[in-house]
Amino acid sequence: MHVYCFKAIDSADQLVCGQFAAPSIDFAQQRLREVYRTILVLEPSHSRAGLRGPSTPKVKKASLSIYCRQLAAMVNAGISINRAFRFCAGGDDARLNVVMQKVACDIEAGMSVARALNEQPHVFGQTFVSLVAAGEESGTMDTTLKKLADLLEQQVGLEKRVQSTMAYPAVIAVVAVAVVAFFIFYILPMMLPVFTEMSMELPWPTRMLVAVTGLARNPFLMIPGGLLSFACLFGISRVLADIESYPGLRRKFDELILKVPVLGKLYRLNGQARVLFTMGTMLDAGVPLLKCLEVVEKVATNVVLAEGLYKSRRALLNGHSFYDALRTYDVFSKIALQMIKVGQETGTLSDMVLRVGALYDDQLAHQLEMIAGMIEPLMMAFIGGVVGFITLASFLPMVSLLNNL
Repeated sequence: MHVYCFKAIDSADQLVCGQFAAPSIDFAQQRLREVYRTILVLEPSHSRAGLRGPSTPKVKKASLSIYCRQLAAMVNAGISINRAFRFCAGGDDARLNVVMQKVACDIEAGMSVARALNEQPHVFGQTFVSLVAAGEESGTMDTTLKKLADLLEQQVGLEKRVQSTMAYPAVIAVVAVAVVAFFIFYILPMMLPVFTEMSMELPWPTRMLVAVTGLARNPFLMIPGGLLSFACLFGISRVLADIESYPGLRRKFDELILKVPVLGKLYRLNGQARVLFTMGTMLDAGVPLLKCLEVVEKVATNVVLAEGLYKSRRALLNGHSFYDALRTYDVFSKIALQMIKVGQETGTLSDMVLRVGALYDDQLAHQLEMIAGMIEPLMMAFIGGVVGFITLASFLPMVSLLNNL
């Protein structure tokens, strides 16, 4: 999710400035055009300080989940919401404490809880604000806050599972690079004089190893090569960080990832599970279906899924059923759509959407286990091959020399 600053003219010809959270700048533009008559400026919030307004520190979802549970407990005990926010401002997370103080001040100044939270877009997304608004209207704020805590914990769990699956291969790769570097820069330089003094033709693995070692230790090649590699990696990281500013590139990037055999399925399942858990939680809290779709467009982790949800919402506005709208734009699998259809017909849509989310979550867990099972032997085989080649190339000349004695 990214935050964009905008200036617009509303229907009363008044200038409006603010911030808007959306998955891409295209979606932000589409949504703002539905609300305002003319959009004057729309750009990422980090690009110009003049439009940014006061900065809000980023906080961890795990910390926010804990604070939500504390707020729910206090509201359930009869403590007023502004006092509950002030009590939470004495928690363990210093950055979140500052945000809680600001929210409490805004509530005491006469704002609704949802509006006060909306003033901190870097901390409370549209999902959070919409659920709180529904809880305010229905008088079930404590239950809503518990559901928000559950949703945040589920999102943190998804992220940790993906990170833990990728952490092991990353560690193995670092170890492999360290082993190769140790051989090239420490062991082989001690053995090179022995190789060069031999009055015999070296085996091809040894010649290859000597050539690679010479290139790696040549400062006239390594320094420019290292700087060029660093510049390329830095440029790629900057483009990926600001990819939301390039809608066409972001779409191509998402389409490319979705086409990768194993990674694409993982990326799709992660986005779908996130969307369904968010939608189910909002429906269960009493948020209208159209508002749910509007919010989960921004929760979607890829543009392709977000566009499908946007088109489905437009179809719903044109009179189509929820099931038909999702089926037309191929947002979810056939099994998921059938379960959603049953939920729509029986009046248990929120429950069915959460069940479908759990189904995708199980598929994601299975996919992560499969990837971990594939990567581990491949990485070990790669390291073994590299170390074996270096060892073979190092000792083949000695074996040849002993055979010639």
